Amino acid sequence: MRSMGFSIPRLNHAHGKCGLTLLCEMRRSFISNKCFNQTLENGELMNIGKYRTSVWVVGWSLWVVVGLGPAAAVAQQAPMDTGSGVRHTLAGIVRPVASEQGRSDTTASDRDLTEQARQRVAGEPRVGILPGTSRPLALRDAVLMALQSNPDIEMQRIAVQQSAFDVTRAKGVFDATLTSQFAYAALRTPAFNPFAGADDNGAVETRLAQNTFAFTKPLMTGGRTGVEFTLARQDTTNIFAGLNPLYTSQLTLTFTQPLFRNRRTDESRRQIELAKRRLTLSDSQFRQRVIDIVAQVQSAYWDLVFARREVEIRAEAVALANIQLEQNRRFVEAGTAAPVDIVAVEAQLEQRQEEFLQSLENLTRVENTLKALILNERESPLWGEALIPTEQINLEPVTLSLDEAVRAALTKRPEMEQFAIQKAANEVDIQFFRDQLRPQVDFFASYGLQSAAGTPLPIRANPFGEGFNTVILDRLNTLSSGAGLPPVVVPTPTLRLPGFFIGGFGQNLGNLFSKNFYTVRTGLNFSFTPANRVAQSALGRATAQARLLDAQRRRVETQIESEVRNALQSVQTAFRRVQAARSSRIAAEAQYASEMRRYQVGESTNFLVLDRQNALSAAQGREIRALTDYNKAVVALQRAMSTTLDVNSLTVKPSDPTRQDRAAPDVEPGP
Repeated sequence: MRSMGFSIPRLNHAHGKCGLTLLCEMRRSFISNKCFNQTLENGELMNIGKYRTSVWVVGWSLWVVVGLGPAAAVAQQAPMDTGSGVRHTLAGIVRPVASEQGRSDTTASDRDLTEQARQRVAGEPRVGILPGTSRPLALRDAVLMALQSNPDIEMQRIAVQQSAFDVTRAKGVFDATLTSQFAYAALRTPAFNPFAGADDNGAVETRLAQNTFAFTKPLMTGGRTGVEFTLARQDTTNIFAGLNPLYTSQLTLTFTQPLFRNRRTDESRRQIELAKRRLTLSDSQFRQRVIDIVAQVQSAYWDLVFARREVEIRAEAVALANIQLEQNRRFVEAGTAAPVDIVAVEAQLEQRQEEFLQSLENLTRVENTLKALILNERESPLWGEALIPTEQINLEPVTLSLDEAVRAALTKRPEMEQFAIQKAANEVDIQFFRDQLRPQVDFFASYGLQSAAGTPLPIRANPFGEGFNTVILDRLNTLSSGAGLPPVVVPTPTLRLPGFFIGGFGQNLGNLFSKNFYTVRTGLNFSFTPANRVAQSALGRATAQARLLDAQRRRVETQIESEVRNALQSVQTAFRRVQAARSSRIAAEAQYASEMRRYQVGESTNFLVLDRQNALSAAQGREIRALTDYNKAVVALQRAMSTTLDVNSLTVKPSDPTRQDRAAPDVEPGP
């Protein structure tokens, strides 16, 4: 052990043993002496008499004379406690105090104590964690795992992909449409009119086969064009039909174009522009969600670093209590301590054990929080492994002015970009509803071609005068014979049609494209609603929406200003907390080391030693907590400024609705 600032080596010679025996006897006498009043409530010595001082002066003189002969030279060479930030080890359980830059002067006994604490933490049973399994995890690896597997990012990515499909769907209004219709009809109608052309059964039969092809194409100018082509064949028993079968065809071209309303914009083009704005908005929301998830992963990672270090600190505190308990038992066995000291240490040990278990539960909760952010499947084997963070909590000062931070936030925050997108979408609505107040004037034109061809029917006798004509013709021939004239011969009637009507389907198409039979039609359609309260109300609402967006934007700018100010203040406060906590930890280690030296020589009590141990553990926890809060404050500041992606070398690639493989956004890590 070390005492009074110099080293006391183990005594292996005879007079050294005598000195140790004498010291134990003096300690027993000191404890049992009636001149020292010890309070029963807190175990502190309230009054130390002069006899105690004289006893220990004599005792130490004898100890030096009898027991320290060979060690005098060593004692002279031992450095004194100068308070420079480095403390000596007492009984192998006091951790050396690190300098302001770090704790690099850890002794072998300290490393053993820390390693024992880590082994105990690894061996403690935890729900869902397989014993002896662990996974080292770097912060960047955790961020990349979250970007690939986090369900929230995946859902936002799907939402962007849906918005990209909405743009394609809105553009589908201008897709060309091809239609075809085939129809067959068989008719047998009664004919009461002699001019109906009925057969001997008093009926007219008609068989009609028709096929129509149509092509329509909406135009980006608001107009519409179309082509319709019809082919038909007709068979009939009508005696007045000139051609049977009859082939007909018709080709019609149509065009319509708005001249006022719906010329610059219409409902279809409005929906396309709104879908594009929604896609851009979804990309911005995806970027915002990525920033939030990355910040959550970073914060959860630092919480895990703190939780694991806190468990180790609690485990070390339990180990210190066990060592203190063993020392007290040896003192009780040697008669230099009262049995009540053992009870006090045992009570403190149980309290520290409870604190250790609470910190272990907190470690499990924090670890599960991080796993929920970086995993997307319940069956992932990583759920059964303990996460060992490999990043060390660092203290890098943030040198950034308030104006620079606010200016960066107002430029890069996704919320500001989203307001600009919403403002642009509202301008689309304003332009559309303002256009709806104009009169509707549409120009239309059509051009059509018709043709026909078929097989001519033979001419029959006149059905209206067949009997009458025969009587007249017979009387005329009788008179002609009496007069010596030749009989009258009635010529056979013939159907006189142009030759291009005679033929089949091919002749019909030839007649169509010869353009001999056509129809041209053009004109204007005009409509106007003087009041048009529907359009006026919609325009007024869109104008009010623009003012609402401006007010919301100003409110968000104020919130961003507040967030940046608070985040920057949190960084500065956390930095000063780290310095204060580090100084507190150094002082706590010095106090504990001093108290242990006093206890080893009988100048302190077991209560004070345990109290100093508790204070040291609390100071160590506050230092780690302050460092963790500082790193989390830096993460919050980066999120408030929207520089998270830049700091972590991440690039969000927006979606491209024109490419199927790029319909969803993605995040690419940089070097």
